[in-house]
Amino acid sequence: MMTTDELYLVRSLFKQEIYTRHGQSYEDFFVNIMRAYNSNFESVRPQGRYGDRKNDGFDRRTGTYYQVYAPENPLSREKETIDKLCEDFAGLYNYWNSLYPVKEFFFVINDKYNGVYATVQEQYAAIENAYPGVKCASFLAHHLEDIFLKFPLSECIKWIHLLPNIDVNDFKISILDDVIKHLLKEKTLISSVGFPENPDFDRKIEFNRLGKVYGSLLTTASLHEGTLENYFRVNSAFAKEDLQAKFVMLYREGKEKFADMSDGSDQTFLHILNEAMPVQHHGVQDAVLVLMSYFFSYCDIFEEPLAPKQLGLFSA
Repeated sequence: MMTTDELYLVRSLFKQEIYTRHGQSYEDFFVNIMRAYNSNFESVRPQGRYGDRKNDGFDRRTGTYYQVYAPENPLSREKETIDKLCEDFAGLYNYWNSLYPVKEFFFVINDKYNGVYATVQEQYAAIENAYPGVKCASFLAHHLEDIFLKFPLSECIKWIHLLPNIDVNDFKISILDDVIKHLLKEKTLISSVGFPENPDFDRKIEFNRLGKVYGSLLTTASLHEGTLENYFRVNSAFAKEDLQAKFVMLYREGKEKFADMSDGSDQTFLHILNEAMPVQHHGVQDAVLVLMSYFFSYCDIFEEPLAPKQLGLFSA
């Protein structure tokens, strides 16, 4: 299993491959990883005027099919994406379903971590309605990354051109840096919005005895959780899990360090905030507060309010 530093490094280099590959280059990248991941995965070699019958790879045992679409600028090709999806699925189904029944169809898009438009999702539903029993969905860059990061470092090196003697400790790469850059780029200033009404969130603040100022910071930052969720939606599970582990670790450190203080919750809040900020900057602080708010709302940091249990008539 790779260390966290190694994961940071290979993930960063993997993303470079995603950003720079398109067309046949991305298809080859996808096929090679899928072959290594699933011994039952079969790629289809194009045959003259017949091509590959709209099937870039499949698992005949499960009836799972993959067709790759990797334009250089995917965000500017919404209509082309939908047209190709419809044409490719129809061509694939017409030929392959009589050989190995189609049960799942994945449209492999190199979205370059931008996601796909809702209109593409609508087309999947239309296909599923027209072909009962067939499941249809996107297979995006973060799905391939999830598979890629399961391999040992020695296997990853084959695909990301990592020099064997490279020292991972020389790299200053972290998921936290990536997320902060994303939040700084996408979100509006926290100070420009009002306070939302969220009784559950307020109850957690009260239960954890957070001071009014810190509670207000978390409440206001929670308005921007949608921007953070957008990041998680198009990135690998590793990104979210790594951040969750970091904030849980900081919370436990603070909780233990300030356990005997009357304002221990506030001190723990400040401990997490200060330790998570890579640089002292107002915008970075706002971004870290959004992360704290997100993990606070899921009770990964601080404690979940316990609902009082009603005693029975004969309880002691």
